[in-house]
Amino acid sequence: MIPIPKSLKQRLRKLTNLPRYGPVALHDPQQQVQVWLRGAGESIDVTHNNVVAALRPFTIGVMLDRNCPESFVRTPLRLCMEEKCGSKRLLGAITLRPAGSIPLPEHRFCLFETSDCENFSVSALNLRLYYLYERWRAKRRQRKNPYNFLMTPEDLHCSYVFYICPRPVVLVTVEREGAGNMFPMDLIGPTDSPWFSMTLRSTSPAVRLMQQSRRMALASVPFSYKAAAYEMGKHHKKASIDWASLPFRTVQSPLFDLPVPEAALLVREVHVEEFHEVGSHVLFITSVERETIPEHAAEGIDSLQLFHCYSSYRQYLLQEAAPRVAARKA
Repeated sequence: MIPIPKSLKQRLRKLTNLPRYGPVALHDPQQQVQVWLRGAGESIDVTHNNVVAALRPFTIGVMLDRNCPESFVRTPLRLCMEEKCGSKRLLGAITLRPAGSIPLPEHRFCLFETSDCENFSVSALNLRLYYLYERWRAKRRQRKNPYNFLMTPEDLHCSYVFYICPRPVVLVTVEREGAGNMFPMDLIGPTDSPWFSMTLRSTSPAVRLMQQSRRMALASVPFSYKAAAYEMGKHHKKASIDWASLPFRTVQSPLFDLPVPEAALLVREVHVEEFHEVGSHVLFITSVERETIPEHAAEGIDSLQLFHCYSSYRQYLLQEAAPRVAARKA
C-alpha cells in the first residue's frame, strides 16, 4: 500500500471537514457554548454543571438542588449544546435516561446514561464518513491490542456531542506516604455547587493513591503546555513518578504543599469527600478547599488555557483563537 503524504492527508481532511477531537486555546470559563438540560417544558442552564461520570457506559452527571422535583428527573431529558452568541444555533443534543443519584447536603448528583444523540455541528454526510472512519480505526486498534478500552459506537457518538462544549484540561497532583504522581485529566467538574467532580478509569494506579490521600491539587495549565501535558498522559499507568523527570519547573501549592507547575493559571486544591464506582470509572466527589490565581496569571501572561473539544465546531474555535495565540507570541 502506497503511503499518503501528510500534506495530502491534511488537504483531504480539510476538504471533507470531518469532525476532530483535540486541543483548543480558550479563557476559562469558556464562553463559546451554552449547555441546557431540557425536560417537560423546563430548561435549566447547566453550562458549568455537566460532567462525565463514566465512559462505559457513557454516563453524564448533573448536580441538582435536593428539592428539584423527582418528576423532572424522571421525564425525558435532553442535554442541549447551543452557541452562546450569534445565532445561538443548536449544535447537538444528547437524550438521557436516569441511572441513579448520589445524595449530598442540599443537593443530589444525578447520573444519566445516554440513549441517543443528534449532532448538528457538521453535515450528515461528513458525520457518517467520520463514524465509518472511527469504526475502522477502532477495529485496527483492537487487532493490535485485544485489551484496548472500547466504548460502544452509540456511546462514542454521544461523547462527540458532549465534547462540542470545550472541556478544560488540568494537571492533577497527588501524594501519599512517599508515592506521588502528576497526570492530565479532562473528566472533571465544576458542578455549580460546593462540590467538584473528578472521574478516573478504575484500572488506573492513581485511583488508589487518590482514595488514600483524599487531597489533590488541580493546576489549570496554559495552552503552551499542551505537549508536556500530553506526554504526561503516560503517568496514568504509573503508581508513582520521579518529580525530577518533569519537563517544567514546579512550585508548592499554598494549602497542601503539593508540587504544581510554576506556570499554572489556577491552582484548585480539593479534598475527597466521597468516591463511587460508576461503570468503568471511579467518580470522586470533592470539596474545593482553596483556589489560587498566581500573580503571573492575574497579569494575563500566557492566559489562554488548554481545553479539549470535539466536532467541526473545534475548527471554528481554532480559527478564533489562532490570532490571539500569535499575538501573545509576538
